[in-house]
Amino acid sequence: MTTGRADTSQVSAALKRLVEAASGEGLATAAMAGGLVFEAKAKGNIVRYDFIDTGATLNSTQARSSGGSGDSAEVQVGPTTEYAIYGELGVGQPPKPFMREAFDGGKGEAMAAVANELKGQVGR
Repeated sequence: MTTGRADTSQVSAALKRLVEAASGEGLATAAMAGGLVFEAKAKGNIVRYDFIDTGATLNSTQARSSGGSGDSAEVQVGPTTEYAIYGELGVGQPPKPFMREAFDGGKGEAMAAVANELKGQVGR
């Protein structure tokens, strides 16, 4: 007869995988998965707003790991061109809030990407 209970070694192993996934490199990888969602949405918005002159803002818009250690991870997403903020906020032109809309519209999808990455790591 099966009771459906996991023995303590299975539970312990699952908890260990969870802790490993939610720290260090595993957490950084999961955070980057969320950052890549925002990157894709921001680039789509740049194209949609036709905020392309040389392509520098589009090409410089990236998700970049920006630190963290142990139980934290940071990812910055955005362009590196100096003038991108003027387009975003509409200084001297109509606003083209490509980053704001990427973050507002992508929160749920980014959280799902982070969760899926962590789930995948725990399942390995």
